[in-house]
Amino acid sequence: MAHTSMTGFGSAQADCPAGRLLLEIRSVNSRFFEFNARMPDEFRWAEAVCRELIHSRTQRGKVDLRLSLARTEAGLAQTSISPSGLASALRLAHQIRQDHPDITPFSVSDLLRLPGVTIEPQLSQEDWSQRITALMEDALGRFQASREAEGIRLTGAVAERIASLRVLLDRAGDLVPQALAAQRHKLMERLRDALEAANSGQQEALEERIRQEAALFGLRIDIAEEIDRLGAHLQASEQTLARAMHGGPGASSLGKRLDFLSQEMNREVNTMGSKSASADLSQIVIEMKLLVEQIREQAQNLE
Repeated sequence: MAHTSMTGFGSAQADCPAGRLLLEIRSVNSRFFEFNARMPDEFRWAEAVCRELIHSRTQRGKVDLRLSLARTEAGLAQTSISPSGLASALRLAHQIRQDHPDITPFSVSDLLRLPGVTIEPQLSQEDWSQRITALMEDALGRFQASREAEGIRLTGAVAERIASLRVLLDRAGDLVPQALAAQRHKLMERLRDALEAANSGQQEALEERIRQEAALFGLRIDIAEEIDRLGAHLQASEQTLARAMHGGPGASSLGKRLDFLSQEMNREVNTMGSKSASADLSQIVIEMKLLVEQIREQAQNLE
């Protein structure tokens, strides 16, 4: 349950004297729990029961429930005609035809659909309640199984992307020293050429000023702090996933926690991009951004 997806589907059906009951539950991601039910008016009393059962097992997600009753051959075999109801329907049909001779004649199926023409099997509300509750439990079991299976897939995808981010982070860390050295060298060369052309004297003072400017430039493009913070966020994400797998503290808020961490990771990656001092680092940052966005997409579908 700790790593459950908010996307799921479950259905169940059962025959009863009145026909065949069909119940379907489906859900998509949402920040909060939302519930919507579609069912015949005679079953509206069951909406609150269904909502309570689902909410007891589902904390987040937009859940749609559909309950329907289909007539079956077995149900029709227990259905009879009401002589008085049929007589009233035929009398009304005859009167309508007299007043409106051009109207399309009524068919037998039209008559059977009129209220009071047929006598159908009647079940008490208690009997309906037991049948619908049993159907809910069956559908909920399938619904939860599909959400858990999808949750396992999502957490696996998140873990894979975190591992890929670690590889990229290590590559970025290896590139930083040589990128800084290359940029310092280029800057010093440009400054030296410019200053030598402008002033041939005071060479020693100019060299010191060049070194100072190069050092300041190096600080502006140094991404060591961002690398450290991104590494800490990755570690926190790995720990969050581990707690979810073992049901530790905070496991129930896996999706929210990963969503927050992905936002923090995105902030560090963007800063790294703005400081990138080489084409290789820029390419790594682009790949990182893609992975972080994928983590966030998966996290937003986890309960």
